[in-house]
Amino acid sequence: MKPSRTLQISLSLLTVFIFACSLASVREGENKIQKDFESTFRSAKHSQDASFLVQSDRLNLRIKRSLGISEDGKKVSSKDGDPPFHIASIGKLFTTVLIYQMVESKRISLDEPIANSLGNDLLKDLFVYEGIDYSAKVTVKHLLSHTSGIEDYFESKDQNKKAVLFEITENPNKFWTPIDLLNFTRINQKAVAPPGKKFHYSDTGYILLGLLLEKKYKQPFESILKERILTPLAMDHTYMHLRSLPKNKSNLPLSKMMLGEADVTNFKSISCDWAGGGIVSTTEDLLLFQKALVGGKLISKETLASLPGNYLFMDGILYGNGMMTVDFSKMSIFIPSTPLLYGHSGVLGTLMFYSPEYDAHIIVNLGSTEDVGDSFELLFWIMDSLKEIHEIQKKETNSNTIR
Repeated sequence: MKPSRTLQISLSLLTVFIFACSLASVREGENKIQKDFESTFRSAKHSQDASFLVQSDRLNLRIKRSLGISEDGKKVSSKDGDPPFHIASIGKLFTTVLIYQMVESKRISLDEPIANSLGNDLLKDLFVYEGIDYSAKVTVKHLLSHTSGIEDYFESKDQNKKAVLFEITENPNKFWTPIDLLNFTRINQKAVAPPGKKFHYSDTGYILLGLLLEKKYKQPFESILKERILTPLAMDHTYMHLRSLPKNKSNLPLSKMMLGEADVTNFKSISCDWAGGGIVSTTEDLLLFQKALVGGKLISKETLASLPGNYLFMDGILYGNGMMTVDFSKMSIFIPSTPLLYGHSGVLGTLMFYSPEYDAHIIVNLGSTEDVGDSFELLFWIMDSLKEIHEIQKKETNSNTIR
């Protein structure tokens, strides 16, 4: 799953000039971040569960909290522990890492045609544009960067207005296999461009990457994920939704997933998210993943540096090879500049981003397709507070040096 291309991140801060209130202390900054999280949950349209984690070793900062619906219906009930949640398209970074691990081990190259491994039958009718079949020219990098020209089974609509997004609630008991998802695009949709000519976000492309991994490793995707990422990082509460189990089952229920007003948490049809984002995790486990990623423990730092790119996902968000870059100053002239963020978001109001400037890891779950904009607004206010906390600490350091 992913943020809708039709989504306009309607941050309140886009339409009004921001008069930032200076923080008096680091503690005040920490309190403000927590209050912003609670305020976001209170005002969210359909979010039923929310959790977040902000950690920066450089700023000596760690804030973690979870919220849910209280018995009286008010969204102010604090929750203990670290509830598991569906991470949605944050999962694309996991698939990206697995692909680049193969690249680094020389199992495959970014410029290699996927037809070499997947064969012509699997790719039939997926890359036909204006009567020409381009499947032989599609490379691994095209899929990673969403420039293969393939349509998107999850949300894009063909002339018959068919998309799996609508099938989730219409057929809640349907279990989707990766081949089912490819067939949906094959039968109902058409390619949008020749390879390399257009950025078009596509979950279908990431299904092909998952199948490519299975072909190379001769294992199910969930086994590859466990063997190469989850077990080495001790991500013991993370697993593929409806396809595997965590090493340690949480004593907390799965956070609710809201598709519009519909609670789809227990729908089998959520199986439509696979290598593009079908993972359940926790804030602590995602912190383990992101710290390992930026620390060069999953792929080399040189490889990691090649993931950001310049394809316009939406104003202020650029896309590269499986990674997003967020620049809030490009969303509106009224938004103050904050350091760049690198990571990924998901359609359920899920965020996992890293700020190199502050060595800050920010992980958020709102669990609602209608609250993606709110998640990005929260992300801005967190960064704004981190900016002030950083300035306060610099002043304190300078003051101590002078003494």
